[in-house]
Amino acid sequence: MNQVEKQILESIFDALDRLFDRECKVIDVSALLYASEKALIDSAIVPLDSYVAKLEKIVRSDEPEDIQRDHALDITNNLRVALNELLPI
Repeated sequence: MNQVEKQILESIFDALDRLFDRECKVIDVSALLYASEKALIDSAIVPLDSYVAKLEKIVRSDEPEDIQRDHALDITNNLRVALNELLPI
């Protein structure tokens, strides 16, 4: 993993923390994951496409923000675990 890839993955991890802490919205995390997926298109470090699709579906739903957040946290839990294993403390 090069330095740019590491920074992108750290940004995703930070965004998931902010979502958990209610400091950002699902749409913010969705946009970041979309951009990250495009930036990491040639890298097989962490596949983001399924997370992007699922978060986009949540964002487009008519559910209240708190429910969207809960669904997004459930969906991205495995991503958080994967990032935690990849990134140094």
